[in-house]
Amino acid sequence: LNHKHKVAHDTHLLQAILDSKQYYKDTYGYFDISIGSISKKLYHFGEEKTFIPSKKALQEATLSMAAVELNTSYISTDENITLDLGGMGKGYAVDVVVDFLKEQNISQGIVALSGDIRCLDLCNFELQSPYSEQTFIQLRSLNPQLSISTSGTYRRYVGSKEKHHLINPKTATQEKAFVSVSLFTYASNAKIDAYATAVSVMPKEKALAFLKERTELGFILVKHDGKIIYGNLEKFVSFVWLDYKEKVNMAMMPKNTSTKSDSESNFIHPDTTSPKEINK
Repeated sequence: LNHKHKVAHDTHLLQAILDSKQYYKDTYGYFDISIGSISKKLYHFGEEKTFIPSKKALQEATLSMAAVELNTSYISTDENITLDLGGMGKGYAVDVVVDFLKEQNISQGIVALSGDIRCLDLCNFELQSPYSEQTFIQLRSLNPQLSISTSGTYRRYVGSKEKHHLINPKTATQEKAFVSVSLFTYASNAKIDAYATAVSVMPKEKALAFLKERTELGFILVKHDGKIIYGNLEKFVSFVWLDYKEKVNMAMMPKNTSTKSDSESNFIHPDTTSPKEINK
């Protein structure tokens, strides 16, 4: 579709785009698959060779969900539009696998694609720190069919972590409010994958307002300073915060500087001693 801009109906592509149009409305435009005009066409995320685009190129990039047309026989986009379904694709794939397992009468197990997970029955799991291989919270689902989605800025980037793949479609810039977003629900994985993407690119206050509106979601947010904001977890999981410390290798630290380096920031961890709960 990104090459020809017009293709015949494909069942999964059609459904993914239909869902994405709804998620666009749900998130007030912060989940926007036409972000591919930036993430794919300019940065080339997901390809072997990536680029850092100029400010002019970013400002001139065309984003428009209205330019994605669906009719009874084909799917089309304007020629200057590139789609990126990565913000909901893994969640959608989890849903497809779960539906297949249901058809096979399989009711126990875990379906996991990176940070998108469905627990068919009760399950135990942990969330990993955005800054190390350590985990910072242990959780146990309270009911079967728990959907989990984690979105973060720390794995996919170009040059430096400041140029990560989670881009605010309204400003064409990387948002800096949260380094990690984890959502929990009993709805589809595609939906919370999209919602986690949207929250990741929202300014902080808009993200918190959005989550307060969604009583069907539990959430754990890690800010760039390591502080944790969480809410509505009691519907979905029991949990225990893990307290840990990691020694900084001083040989890695720069000398004679008053500013934090990239290496120093790697030793910040989620602050499990004073997480801030936001009640619904």
